[in-house]
Amino acid sequence: MSTILRRSRWLAALIGVALALGPVGASAVAAEPTDEHAPLECQSGWCPEPLPPDPRPFGVRDMTTTPDGGTWAVGYASGSAPLALRWDGGAWQPTLTPQGVGTDLAGVAGWSRNDVWAVGTRSGQDDATWTHAQHWDGREWTVVPSPSPGAWRNELHSVAASGPHDVWAVGGTVDRTVGNRPLLLHWDGRAWAAVPTPLSDLPATFRTVVARSPHEVWIGALLGDDLRTQVAVTLRWDGRTWQRIDVPDPDPASSITMGADLDGRPLLTVSKTVSKYSDRCRVWHWTGTAWARLAVPGADGESVTLFSMADDHRGRVWMAGRTGGGAGLVVEWDGRQWTSTLLDGGGRGAFSGVTASPSGHEVWVGGSFGTGRNRHATVYVRR
Repeated sequence: MSTILRRSRWLAALIGVALALGPVGASAVAAEPTDEHAPLECQSGWCPEPLPPDPRPFGVRDMTTTPDGGTWAVGYASGSAPLALRWDGGAWQPTLTPQGVGTDLAGVAGWSRNDVWAVGTRSGQDDATWTHAQHWDGREWTVVPSPSPGAWRNELHSVAASGPHDVWAVGGTVDRTVGNRPLLLHWDGRAWAAVPTPLSDLPATFRTVVARSPHEVWIGALLGDDLRTQVAVTLRWDGRTWQRIDVPDPDPASSITMGADLDGRPLLTVSKTVSKYSDRCRVWHWTGTAWARLAVPGADGESVTLFSMADDHRGRVWMAGRTGGGAGLVVEWDGRQWTSTLLDGGGRGAFSGVTASPSGHEVWVGGSFGTGRNRHATVYVRR
């Protein structure tokens, strides 16, 4: 193979990885809506929630509920502005974010109502990006410096907290010379610091992190520098070291999701976008020693992609995403059986966040829907 051909293929793969690292810049390309979508209605017990109009929410990327019941939604808004919405018990309220244009919030987690972290990416010139972390103390957000070790692009996708001094954030970097590398950050109560893992020197990106306790933290990763061949891998923290645990999925993956327990053990979904209107999803359950395939009607083996999951610590589980055709999808385990529900988001799109109150009496899903570049955030609740 000629040097020119090898270089062209390497460059194409690198560009593909840079685009796949995350939704950075989505807020910049989203156009201001010119037409209002038809009003949404309650469906199968799920009802649309009104969102504050200023700034106009374009998309919800993640949602969380703290152990004491504080509920948040983060994403992006009009004018390429970050979006951070707080549920006050009666309505969603906007909060003033300290970083302006070019900041995209992708993950949110908290230990209490007055101790919440949101992470994402801040854009700069020449497509360069930096990690972004901000902290809510019950009154206001404060930007906290976070490492950006990559020479070109640095992104955070997910955050999890097992205590006020034990917070993990994951993402990835892209360098024009070495390609993509995973990124793991840890907050010890004083500062964010980069942490090495068994995948640190391999082409990979960390997509999701779940902290079940200070001695059990999980990371979902996509390993590889080619979107056509990257595979799903997990890492497990036991309080001392990180252990690599492969997912026995023979096919390439384009997304990986964690965040809920079934029967006291973690769940995992791996999805692959096959074509414009075709996805493939597999659901996995941790046995205590390995990942085993789990039959979930409406999800496992179906043309769907699941981007988020949550549980109520009482045996119920919710997974949210989209169908291959771009319809909003919620898959639920009620303790006895799995059911799936399609929700009209007002156009094509996906639910990227789901969270449940500690009692399980309220469950929210949120995402981005629309036609073409005209996007709007959609949130449904079931009470």
